Amino acid sequence: MKNYLIYLIFISAFYACGDDSSDEADQVKASPDQSIIKNDQIQSHGVGLIDTIDYEYQEWYPGRKQLKIDGMLDKQNRRHGKWVFYSNVGDELSMTTYTHGLRQGFSIVKHPNGVIYYRGEYNQDKKVGLWTFYNDKGEEVNEINYDDE
Repeated sequence: MKNYLIYLIFISAFYACGDDSSDEADQVKASPDQSIIKNDQIQSHGVGLIDTIDYEYQEWYPGRKQLKIDGMLDKQNRRHGKWVFYSNVGDELSMTTYTHGLRQGFSIVKHPNGVIYYRGEYNQDKKVGLWTFYNDKGEEVNEINYDDE
């Protein structure tokens, strides 16, 4: 059961930072609180779990005791700037930077124990450069150079 919870948290962190390889222009994703993200634009249809004030997007775990996702939006409601996903106890699980809805710059995802799982960079929503992957003890297990592909 503990391993199942760890995998569930990892998968949530992975998707929270937008690691979606689909190229469909009209892709629609529904989050658990019923907010809709279409073309990386956030259109809130849920009640009580999302705040969007002055282009800052915040999504909370049920009960509003812990922040789940925090990031900025541009004027077209696309992700822009640093986006962070937190565990239900407040630990940072992932961070990705965006420019007008596209992943741009550094990205990092952590194991539930706080150790880095992988890190790398994006350019115009595509992986570039050297990406490094680690096990849950912090030991490097793989490297992929996306510039060589």
